[in-house]
Amino acid sequence: MDSDEHNSYAGFEIGDVVTELYYIIPPDRKPWTGIVVFVDKNHYELNSYLGQYEDLVAVHWFQPGYIESLPASVLSIVQKAPREE
Repeated sequence: MDSDEHNSYAGFEIGDVVTELYYIIPPDRKPWTGIVVFVDKNHYELNSYLGQYEDLVAVHWFQPGYIESLPASVLSIVQKAPREE
């Protein structure tokens, strides 16, 4: 997957492994990888005139070891969580 693409409309789910997109990473570090621990569907309204919404995604970042909540548009899926059937 191209790092410029984002998956905010792909539907993040708990257990997905994600990374942050390049434009939110400070210049002095590499991208973090983490696991989705919470998703609040349609939390953010992107444009009140258009009525577009995106999810709030809480990620447990492996490198720093803490949880951060972010809009889905700044994350990219590395690997989808296995689905139970």
